Amino acid sequence: MRPLVIAVAGHVDHGKTALTRALTGVDTDRLAEEKRRGLTIEVGFAPLSLPGGVEASLVDVPGHEKFLRNMAAGVAGVDAALLTVAADDGVMPQTREHLGILSLLGVDEGVVAITKADLAGPARLAQVSAQVAELVRGTFLEGAPVLPVSAATGAGLEALRTALAGLAAAPGPDPSLPFRMEVDRVFSVDGFGTVCTGTISAGALAEGDTVALYPAGREARVRRLERHGAAVPSLSAGHRAAVNLAGVERREVQKGDTLAAPGSLTVTGQALVSLTLLPDSPYSLKHSTQLHFHHGARSLLCRCTLLGRETLRPGETGYARLTLAAPLAARAGDPFVVRFFSPVTTVGGGRLLDLAPGGRSGPELTAALNVRAAGDREQAVEDALRRAGEPLSPDQLARRAGLPPEALPPILDALEAKGILVRLGEFALSRAGAEELWVRCRGLLEDFHRRAPLLPGMALAQLRRELLPGLPAGAADALLALFAREHGLRLEGRTAALPGFTPHWTPALQAIRGRILEGYTADGLCPAPTEQVLRAFGREAPAARQVLKALTAEGLLLPLSGEYLVSREAFDAALRKLRRAFPRGFTLAQARDTLGVSRRYALLLLECCDGAGLTRREGDRRQFVTA
Repeated sequence: MRPLVIAVAGHVDHGKTALTRALTGVDTDRLAEEKRRGLTIEVGFAPLSLPGGVEASLVDVPGHEKFLRNMAAGVAGVDAALLTVAADDGVMPQTREHLGILSLLGVDEGVVAITKADLAGPARLAQVSAQVAELVRGTFLEGAPVLPVSAATGAGLEALRTALAGLAAAPGPDPSLPFRMEVDRVFSVDGFGTVCTGTISAGALAEGDTVALYPAGREARVRRLERHGAAVPSLSAGHRAAVNLAGVERREVQKGDTLAAPGSLTVTGQALVSLTLLPDSPYSLKHSTQLHFHHGARSLLCRCTLLGRETLRPGETGYARLTLAAPLAARAGDPFVVRFFSPVTTVGGGRLLDLAPGGRSGPELTAALNVRAAGDREQAVEDALRRAGEPLSPDQLARRAGLPPEALPPILDALEAKGILVRLGEFALSRAGAEELWVRCRGLLEDFHRRAPLLPGMALAQLRRELLPGLPAGAADALLALFAREHGLRLEGRTAALPGFTPHWTPALQAIRGRILEGYTADGLCPAPTEQVLRAFGREAPAARQVLKALTAEGLLLPLSGEYLVSREAFDAALRKLRRAFPRGFTLAQARDTLGVSRRYALLLLECCDGAGLTRREGDRRQFVTA
């Protein structure tokens, strides 16, 4: 049976804290102000053992309307709800508001407790039960157990424990999801340092793990883990956790932050959302309304821009763009709640659909949001690839599509089989994106061939850098290989050229070529500096520079340094001479005297040999590497 985190919710003074204390023996009113005022301000937590060995944590959330922000934070990551309705009061305003918040945040199972049952007779209990039935009709609590209980006498508590234990039979969160925990409390402990508490909503955490503190993204190490005061080596989704972070100061963490696996969340200042107003919302929403936004344990102000309409009325659902007052760390699909700016009251909520919205609008945007809202994973991946227009890694694609990385392989296989995407190693690219990149590639090469008509092609390193900067060489080479198969891109050695391209030698360029080769042949191993060679061509120097590049690319000239070139013929003849004279190695002085050149030119020649892997230097001697 899976562990449970159960939110105890309801109107102020409807017995939540007393019921929690009766079930667990723990008083969750821990603040002096709470004791003095007799109401819960902060969220309180208590462990609860249920029949069948079910481990549960009760989350006592505030009921007073002034503290509903804390209530929204308290239900982040909960599995189920225990909704309390006092027998003497019946259903009250915060009863409805708490139920609405629980529904909007995706809680889908629970139990209703009619508290203070010792204060009401059978007729009153029947009346309140009827109110509850009307309240929960059409919600996740319709058909849930409704049990009269008394924290004062203990009546009904065993039946309540049994009903709560039954909630553990439902499937838990996907175990493959990366770790995530919303921080609802932060404090320091002498000798340990910073401690964050929260409910693990996904994945698992162990001592020694590295986590990221969002939205800042700073990484930290887990020094110690506790569950309800007891140290444990690891914890999984569904558990309350106290996480002691090494190397993080208390001032660097605040309530509302998120601990998560590094790289698993997207930090954004805008989101496209599906927004639903509660049927009993006291207000409609107009275009560009300011709202209080609640996500996880975080509370922000936001500006709500409705898409395709001017007003969203109670009970209606529509799309909107939320512009947030501060960065938000989230995943597509996360639930949220919004409250009216003033007066502050819950009006609705929904799901985050797109955390990198860009500038799309109109029918295209609506169609994409329909896909996200419908939960079509394959279509969401296709849309993310198409919008990117460039290769994406699995992590990048998962974040943009709002999916766990583990869900991608079968989706990518299906899209590849349909011809919708191409695989570039571990990267993926939409077919349309590949065609757009080919157009860019062709344009780059056309421009290069126009500027360097004598060169056989553009260097692959340069083409990769200009076409897709930042893409790993392996993925870029896979893309160029695709262009070679499908578009005839010519890949030869370390260069790329358009199909059908050949260097174009005019009679004038041929004449320059002959003069350059003649000069370098005459100079042998003692060439003039390259710039001096070019100056001799006067107004033809730019054309001569092109010829030098072409001769270097052909291998007829070799660079001795950035300043000198030497003819291949002279270079090869010098190596043959040194090999014959010194098969067991030689010094710089021996090479100088044998070749009949100055020490400077001998050094340039030997450093070129070292760089090409033809010789290996050992102290003051060099040895030929190959025969």
